[in-house]
Amino acid sequence: MTEAAAEIWFYHLESASVEETLPPLIEKCLDRGWRAQVLSPSSERLEALDSHLWTWKPNSWLPHQPPGAEDSHQSPIKLSLGPKNEAKSVLAAEAVFLLDGASWTATDGVARIFVLFDGRDPDNVTHARQQWRVAKEAGLLPTYWRQGEDGRWAKNG
Repeated sequence: MTEAAAEIWFYHLESASVEETLPPLIEKCLDRGWRAQVLSPSSERLEALDSHLWTWKPNSWLPHQPPGAEDSHQSPIKLSLGPKNEAKSVLAAEAVFLLDGASWTATDGVARIFVLFDGRDPDNVTHARQQWRVAKEAGLLPTYWRQGEDGRWAKNG
């Protein structure tokens, strides 16, 4: 039996921030019973997310392992320092979130990869376009998401 290719969803952030977009996406993954890994080459970003995920909305928190914590399979979310343009697998996860230009090439066991990129940063846009091409060449199933004026995310193209 052949394993299905991972989907790769590109989220073009123009008005929403990573801090606004990431937690609801992680929450949906957890609802599916998926483990999630968040990769960023920025330790500052991960430290900020470590605090943010505990308090992102009233009466809600997202249980996670902070960056640098010893691997524990008890937490469904792991924040990891992922170097730019280099694959790094620390945790078996069905959902992988790529922030700040982080890349992922190992897709074994991954159901969905989320690329969140800042549409106001030309370098981020260029890197996301490159990742789109690589995804297509690798046989992944890329989908582009853009936020509408009503704040809802819609699939484009």
